Amino acid sequence: MDKAFFKQLDQQHLSADNRRHINTILDLLDNRYSEITASGNLNHYQDYAKLVTLDVSPKVYEILSYDIKVLSDSSVLSFYKLKEKNSNTLSLRSNIWLKSDKNWQLIFHQGTPVISDED
Repeated sequence: MDKAFFKQLDQQHLSADNRRHINTILDLLDNRYSEITASGNLNHYQDYAKLVTLDVSPKVYEILSYDIKVLSDSSVLSFYKLKEKNSNTLSLRSNIWLKSDKNWQLIFHQGTPVISDED
């Protein structure tokens, strides 16, 4: 499996332009999608399907490191460190991508803030 392909999928999921249009994001999500947010909330596909827009003023992200683990022929775990450029904060992200029909869709996402020890 091609790491660059999955990085591109993750970049689509993070894209500021795509986050202004919820239908673009919903196309990337499996209808069984679940997410554990940075604040510890559990969200599901249905929570996002009710929205008109995901972010009114989307954040700008930069992937700092990226890797994947192939779980099966039809599932891949991607994980990466992400910098949110506006606030200069870091998080660790993990996604599980599933291949259904001929498309890869996101079924699980978790974002965990990186807390700095420096004060």
